Amino acid sequence: MAAKDRRSLDERAQLLNLWLDECPPIRWVADKCGIQPLAVAAAGLLWVLLFVLWGFMGELVCKVVGNLYPLYASFRALEDGDHDEVSSWLTYWITFAAFTLLEGVSIKLMSWLPLYYVMRLAMIVWLFLPATRGAQALYTWGLAPLLRRYRPQVDAALARSAQQLCGTFCSEKLREALRSKSGEAANGGIEELMAQELAKAAASRFVGQVSSRARTASPRPSPMRRSEGLVKETEAVSAN
Repeated sequence: MAAKDRRSLDERAQLLNLWLDECPPIRWVADKCGIQPLAVAAAGLLWVLLFVLWGFMGELVCKVVGNLYPLYASFRALEDGDHDEVSSWLTYWITFAAFTLLEGVSIKLMSWLPLYYVMRLAMIVWLFLPATRGAQALYTWGLAPLLRRYRPQVDAALARSAQQLCGTFCSEKLREALRSKSGEAANGGIEELMAQELAKAAASRFVGQVSSRARTASPRPSPMRRSEGLVKETEAVSAN
């Protein structure tokens, strides 16, 4: 009896493997990992249960789903020059940004809800799915009227912030320029003083060398010549 049960289980497992082998993603993963398709399906089912019940890797899944395909679709729309698709995906990105901001404010409360990541994933898919066009609906009925209402105040605040930032940046650049110029001027004054002192020292040294050479070139007269000169001067005075 036990042998028949084992055979029946093995046959069912083989049938499941053959049936799952017809699914290309499961067959690809099984070939890459070198395991049976049934093991791949069991691991996938376990992960789905963990994701649904405890939000296992929920943040990563929502980030990938909400950014990866819309990113590629937006790129394709820009490359093809399809203005309708570009407008559609731009609407999605505006709505997704608003949804992300709202979620960031209330994440601590909403994360305690049961099946939170499942609802979040369903919401993201609903936003960009071509069959639902949820982003266009939220933008038309919620975001666009709200942004149009507060657009003048937001534009004025942005303009003031840009002016203040530009003024602060320009003043900082001016201060840095003045500091650099003052530093260069101070360095230049010190260099000039050093050059003047060196010139004075060189001039005094040159004068001393010239005077010493002149003394050695013209020797002093002897005492006999001095006495003869004095006699001649006295005779000339007496003759007068």
